[in-house]
Amino acid sequence: MTATRDPQHDERTAGTAELLDVLGRLIRTARAAGHRHQAEYGLSGTPLGILKALSTAESRAGDLAGRLQIAPSVVSRALVPLEQAGLVERRHDPDDARAARLGLTDAGRDRLESARREFSDRFTPLLDAWDPADVATLTRLMDRLESTLTEGLDLGSPAHGSRSPARTSS
Repeated sequence: MTATRDPQHDERTAGTAELLDVLGRLIRTARAAGHRHQAEYGLSGTPLGILKALSTAESRAGDLAGRLQIAPSVVSRALVPLEQAGLVERRHDPDDARAARLGLTDAGRDRLESARREFSDRFTPLLDAWDPADVATLTRLMDRLESTLTEGLDLGSPAHGSRSPARTSS
């Protein structure tokens, strides 16, 4: 007895494989750009992720690790230079006297804004040939993809913290 093949399933599977291939290449390109950005401007990767996450809300280190989907030890190592640079500070946790919350300092907010501006200034010219509507659509779809993968793979909360309105629509 032969199994009946579902052409729609096969087509969706092939499309998913192609999407994952493109996504893998994009991740490698983004990682390489991040390393170059860090070498030139001194801020990217985990430290930048920490500043972005703390810009939306104070957080305990363990909760921050969960939001960023990285090991707590990675957060701990990345926090040391951020605290030494005066970008992040520990504050009393009103819910637990034994714990501390991490928050951005004014210098941390300024450095984050500067990093965002530097990175955007570098990449905006690369997208000059793109229709702004295409950029907006791609942004919305990538946000939706990240949310779908995070939820479907049970990875916890999204890396960037709170949900945007675009994430609630499907």
